[in-house]
Amino acid sequence: MTAGRIPHIVTPPPGPRSREILERQAKVLYPGLAGGLGPFVIRRKEGYAVEDIDGNVYLDMISGMASVPLGAAHAGITEVAVEVLRRYGVEDTHFYSHEYLLPLAEKLLAIAPGNLSRVDIALNGTEAVETAVRFMRRATGRPIVVGFMGGYHGEAGTAGAIGAETSDLSFGYRALMPGFVHVPYPNPYRTPFTARPGGTGDGTVDFIRDHLLFHAVDPREVAGVVIEPVLGSGGCVAPPDAFWPALVKLCRDFDWLLCADEVKTGFGRTGHMFAVERWGVEPDLMALGKAMGGGVMPIGAVLGTDHSMGFDDVSTGSTWSWLAAACAAALETIRIFETEPILENVRELDRTARRALARLAERFECIGDVRTVGCFIAVEFVKDRATKERDPELQEAVAWECLRRGLLGDSSTTSYNLQPSLVTPVEVLEGAIAILDESVAAALAALGR
Repeated sequence: MTAGRIPHIVTPPPGPRSREILERQAKVLYPGLAGGLGPFVIRRKEGYAVEDIDGNVYLDMISGMASVPLGAAHAGITEVAVEVLRRYGVEDTHFYSHEYLLPLAEKLLAIAPGNLSRVDIALNGTEAVETAVRFMRRATGRPIVVGFMGGYHGEAGTAGAIGAETSDLSFGYRALMPGFVHVPYPNPYRTPFTARPGGTGDGTVDFIRDHLLFHAVDPREVAGVVIEPVLGSGGCVAPPDAFWPALVKLCRDFDWLLCADEVKTGFGRTGHMFAVERWGVEPDLMALGKAMGGGVMPIGAVLGTDHSMGFDDVSTGSTWSWLAAACAAALETIRIFETEPILENVRELDRTARRALARLAERFECIGDVRTVGCFIAVEFVKDRATKERDPELQEAVAWECLRRGLLGDSSTTSYNLQPSLVTPVEVLEGAIAILDESVAAALAALGR
């Protein structure tokens, strides 16, 4: 497909075959799932292209919610995984070791930042976050964990409770999962805080110290902090540089553990192998997932220090964690990062997006903020630049106009996000932003603005 014209729309989505299947799915699937599927049914993916069953070919700027770092169905990773799957099938890695477990664990620790020295296995990022929180409480003997509004860590149990991207994601069980407090993410565009004179240098950490810990939470009951180093689906937001030293000092002052959720940011998406390297942060725990399997096999992991993981009385993981084929895929993914200029390409894509989005923001008053952190790219639409009131109606209209033109982006929360695969050619990203430009104009016209 990538040898042909991308995007290439032969019938407005949803096409007739997609519409038929979507209607049938709605009758049998859980409505909460069926309502979020669409507006087409995929036939195949390759590189940065997605083809639906009606023959439309879309330009993929979602990358499986950032789980496909090296292009869809990467041939080398797929071949390795299939060969090992044929040899092993499925085995419970909690019961028997296999020849890929130790090499992957050692390789992860070799490329990880700081003093991380232990690895636990997980099936995916949600499970990794769940395990990390349990380790934090076990290592410290403390019940409370601090999370950030806007952060996403999964949609089940503990991971769903520490996350606070939007309130509906934890509807039905937030009150059943105690032990979490949340503060606003240090979003330079929307933070309600300013650093006070004589404070930490960062308004968010000043708020935690001066207000949260004074009025609501005794720091002696806090196990630590879980944070996405860059908000992913929550808006592609990077904290200001002053935040990180202030947060690290906060954790050290009160003997809290710092857990970096690198499920979405890890494996190159920010232009560094792990996002915390961007600021020289050395976490006590790190949760991994998504991109770790190269977009071919599901896999996750928790990395930690001896202090945060040096015990054996917490039962973790699941039967399908670290299948031999998934470990082989992860090892091949890391090998590609080590031998090919993936991170260099991400940084060039970053520069390209910054230039293009700056021009976009100059053209349209409805754009309140544009953000680029490696291959996290976001456009935030507002009704008024002075008040910063969000404009979800316009955002959805833009997303629909992009879809009609064959561009797939993520409009699930507070901004329209592009998350291209890390090997996307520069000219392809430029083409995507050109479609976005055209779609903003079309959306404004359709809404009569």
